[in-house]
Amino acid sequence: MRQFARPFPLERLSLEARVLYTAFLVFLAAGIGSSIWLYASSFGGLAGDAAATYYLGSEAPPPVQPADAGGPDLDLPDDLGGAADPVPAGLSGSGMRLGQSGRQVMETFHFHLFTVPVVLLIVGHLFMLTALSVRLKIAVIAVASVATFVHLLSPLLVRFVGAGFGPLVPASVVVAALGWLPMVLWPLWEMWRRLPEKKVESALS
Repeated sequence: MRQFARPFPLERLSLEARVLYTAFLVFLAAGIGSSIWLYASSFGGLAGDAAATYYLGSEAPPPVQPADAGGPDLDLPDDLGGAADPVPAGLSGSGMRLGQSGRQVMETFHFHLFTVPVVLLIVGHLFMLTALSVRLKIAVIAVASVATFVHLLSPLLVRFVGAGFGPLVPASVVVAALGWLPMVLWPLWEMWRRLPEKKVESALS
């Protein structure tokens, strides 16, 4: 931790420190990738209405029966010869999508409120060791911090205040990505762009 106690450029890091910090950043990049997949699976896109539907739920109107229909359609179990259509997760046969309960949303907020800032603190310190200008580093860290907090808070606003805050969810994702990605990728490039041969030889000897 002496690198953080007395900050100095990433180019002066020892080889073992570079390997450790690289592993951390690679894991973090994989985590961001999985978050993108989960976001796309949950919301389907960057529309604010999709976020509001995810947290508040929705109910589609019942299907209109044709005039010549002899009666309502029956979904028979597979073992009785019925070919039931697959029902998407969170949807019932009537077209209803169940929303998230207030406790679920609060538990998710509570968990992320204690974990995300720790990761932000670590990756922010690594980004501070880069050779970028102080103003640029302050701007990137500030954007990532504010956007991340807004993203953590936005589900609470949608669930407890109203669907009008739905667009805040995708907007905060985009802005947070503009802050997090430079903090993850730039230190990786700067750590390995110039690695003196003497440092490698002394570390391996």
